[in-house]
Amino acid sequence: MNSKIAVAVGLAAVLAAMLTSISTPTPAFAANVAVEITPGSSSKTTDAFSPNPVNAKVGDTVTWTNKDSQPHTITSGSGTNATPDGKFNSSPPPNMSPLIVSQGTFSVKFNATGDYPYYCELHPNMLGTVKVGDGGGPTETKVTATLGGNSYDITYKSTTSKATEATIQSGQSVTVNFDKAGQVELTLPKTMISGVNSIKAGNQELLQGNPTVNADGSSTVKFTLPEGSTAVVIKGATVIPEFPVIAAAILGASIAAIIGYTRLARNGEGFFGRA
Repeated sequence: MNSKIAVAVGLAAVLAAMLTSISTPTPAFAANVAVEITPGSSSKTTDAFSPNPVNAKVGDTVTWTNKDSQPHTITSGSGTNATPDGKFNSSPPPNMSPLIVSQGTFSVKFNATGDYPYYCELHPNMLGTVKVGDGGGPTETKVTATLGGNSYDITYKSTTSKATEATIQSGQSVTVNFDKAGQVELTLPKTMISGVNSIKAGNQELLQGNPTVNADGSSTVKFTLPEGSTAVVIKGATVIPEFPVIAAAILGASIAAIIGYTRLARNGEGFFGRA
C-alpha cells in the first residue's frame, strides 16, 4: 500500500511540474520598451504618456523618460481615485522621493501578464496603462537587401512586426521598413554593416547600449519601433559601398596615373626622373 501511495504522490508531482511549465510563459527575448512622459503632461489625461497604452510581454522592461519640464511620478493604481496598488512606484511614500525630474527615467520589469494601470501622484489626471502579454515565440524571418548585384540577408524576430523591405545607402546606412510598430530583434551580416552605432526612427534614437557581436561577426540589436513609425535607419562604423563606386574610384586613380605618366613621357621623363 505504501508503495502505491508513493507512486501516486510521484505521479502527482510530475503532473504538477508539467502544468506549471505549461502555464508559466517564458519570453523568447526580452526588450526594453520606451514610454515618454510628454511635454505639458501635467494638464493632460491619457495623452500624457506616449505610447498609451503601451504593449509589452513577460520579461520586458518598460522605461519611462520625462520629456516634460515638470517632475512626475509613475505610480501603479487608479489615477481616478488617486489610489496606489503597491505594484510599482517611482516615488514611494512617505516622502514621494525621488521624483522623476525632467529628462529623468524610471524602469519596471514585468514578470506576469495582465493590465497595469498607472498615474502620476502629483497630477492624478495623467493616466496610463501597461498591457503585458505572454507574447508567444517571435517568428524568425529574413529580409534581403541588394547592392551592386550582391544580396545580404537580414534576420529579424518579432511577435508584432514584419520587415517588408531593406535597402542599403552605399557607404552610409541601412534602412529596414516594417508593416507596423513593435518590438524587433535584427541580426545584420558583417559583410553589409559593422560597428552599429545608431538606429533611428525619424529623429528618435532607438539603440540602447551596445549591439551583440556574434561569432561570425554579425551584429544583433533589439529595439522597440514606436507607434507611428514604419522604418529605421541603421548606421555603423562601416557600411558596404556599392561595387561600381569602388570600381569607379579605382578606374579614376588608374586614369590619373596613366595621364601623369604620359605627360612625363612626353617630357622625356619617367616616374624616377629624366631617362
